[in-house]
Amino acid sequence: MPQGPSKEEKYYTIIEASNPWKPFDLKEIVRYKDMLYFKIINGYKAQMKQTIFGYFWVFFEPVFNVLFFSLVFGAIVKINTGEIPYVIFNATAVLGWGFFSASMNGGIGSLLNESGIIQKIYFPRIFIPLIPSIIKLPDFILQFILTLILMAFFGFYPGFEIFLIIPILLIMMIYGFSVGLLLSTLILQYKDVSKLWGYFMRFYIYAVPLAYPLTTIPPKYQWLYLLNPGAALIESFRGALIGTPIPWAFLGTSLIFSLILLYVSAVIFRIREPNIVDTL
Repeated sequence: MPQGPSKEEKYYTIIEASNPWKPFDLKEIVRYKDMLYFKIINGYKAQMKQTIFGYFWVFFEPVFNVLFFSLVFGAIVKINTGEIPYVIFNATAVLGWGFFSASMNGGIGSLLNESGIIQKIYFPRIFIPLIPSIIKLPDFILQFILTLILMAFFGFYPGFEIFLIIPILLIMMIYGFSVGLLLSTLILQYKDVSKLWGYFMRFYIYAVPLAYPLTTIPPKYQWLYLLNPGAALIESFRGALIGTPIPWAFLGTSLIFSLILLYVSAVIFRIREPNIVDTL
């Protein structure tokens, strides 16, 4: 028969102060992995609740953006995209931009939006800004299929470079999560951050090669332009789909910048995490 612990055996509970310079508690994340899974599933389902058109909205925004840019920059301004039809040139970038911007925007107000559950139970708060990036993946897959159909209609077929989309998406997720994590932390105390970010994104969409090709930028300034992680990621994403040149050096720079930003954002979040409930 199994026996209980002997009198000589003792149990200890060790309470240690958290180290803010260690941004992630991997043991805690693993311990609460089931909750992360259910939050992702529920978060995705919540997107489609109480909507009349359901999955129609997954396609509405990218289709609207492609039509808008094709009309304004393709038909009116007549941006030169060489042998690539403007609608294909733009649609491939809009697909990447949609996921990239959603990863950033989704995490920014996440802590405020989830204040109810945060105040009731404990779980790793870092899950909250992370979830928006993950739940956008199914939408991206549907939009990706639609883009491939559009490309095939115009006679464009991706090569082996298409597999580069996976690491590019990963960098986008890291960058988007880092921005969301940092700003969601700051918004708790400074609500103006949300308004400023909204204005920033209205201009930032034109700071990436979405509506125009990289060749529009004078060659001597292209290196400075591509130091913008968004520009390098969108240009690389388009190249992976339609075979345009990929700025490898600046893609690597974007990865390094994203990892540094992830660490800084996580450290700031870790320092302020004990006070999150009090500031909600």
